[in-house]
Amino acid sequence: MKTLMLGLLVLVSACGVDKADDFRKGLPQAGDVALKLPAKSSQPLTSVSTRRDGLEGQTSDFYRLTRETTVFVNTGTAAVLTLVEKIVQYPATTVGQDSAVWGPHTEALSPNTWKLTVTRTATDTYSYLLEGKGKTEADSAYRAVLSGNHVTMGQNLGTGSFLIDWDLNRQLPENANNFGTVAVTYSRTSATATTQIDAQFTQVRHGTVEPLVDAQYRYWSTPNQGGSFEFQLQKDLVTGAALETGKIKSRWLESGAGRADAQVSGGDLSAPVTMNECWDSGFLSRFQDTSFSPALNYGAATACAFGTAEYPSL
Repeated sequence: MKTLMLGLLVLVSACGVDKADDFRKGLPQAGDVALKLPAKSSQPLTSVSTRRDGLEGQTSDFYRLTRETTVFVNTGTAAVLTLVEKIVQYPATTVGQDSAVWGPHTEALSPNTWKLTVTRTATDTYSYLLEGKGKTEADSAYRAVLSGNHVTMGQNLGTGSFLIDWDLNRQLPENANNFGTVAVTYSRTSATATTQIDAQFTQVRHGTVEPLVDAQYRYWSTPNQGGSFEFQLQKDLVTGAALETGKIKSRWLESGAGRADAQVSGGDLSAPVTMNECWDSGFLSRFQDTSFSPALNYGAATACAFGTAEYPSL
């Protein structure tokens, strides 16, 4: 009788094990690759805007631009990764020794059908592929919307890279009308380690109004110390038909106080121009210096959390 009871307990325990959990941990979470910047909850910023000339004591324009740009980058990756998180909440369709497949899955009233495949390539190392097609299309029409690899190092920890292809996603019946691709690499190896996230946007835009652009972003953040964020964008930033290259590096302390140093070159400019600004822990501008218009300058660099300029290495 005792042996029979032990056998039943083992059977019940086995029934409660979801074999797909080994493969769920091989996927990055949207929050794991989010760029985080100190912010006032009363000042949500949701889109990248053109910089205006700031005033001393007002919310720093470079802080706003940095904050808005992080939101732009996060938005660009979150939708697809959140979709993946939603898919793996369901039981896997098939689970093998080294792979698991979710789908084909079609949400009620959705014209899109999704299939997610996760493959273990080594211990704690995984590759994954998210494919989509129209609900009524043949299986040969699946398009690789997301592909990547991930090395897990614990909950919300790991390294990896992934590619989101909005051009293929735009071919689906239901899509966000985004253009281009984004390639992301990330690393967070422990709870106290520096998080690093790089993102390369190629020929991207949302909708059909703005021209296609290339942009590059690099982010670091260390718990209880602060972080930095570099971004580069090729865009028509001054009067004229040519595209200029704009580069900005922002640095901040855990308190929120920070500094941004920007450089614009090429295009219709005969020589590079620089802009520097710093803000206090309330995100208010305390110092501004421009190479092209001294009338816009104010404050002293001694008021900055970072006293000297540091331009992007991108």
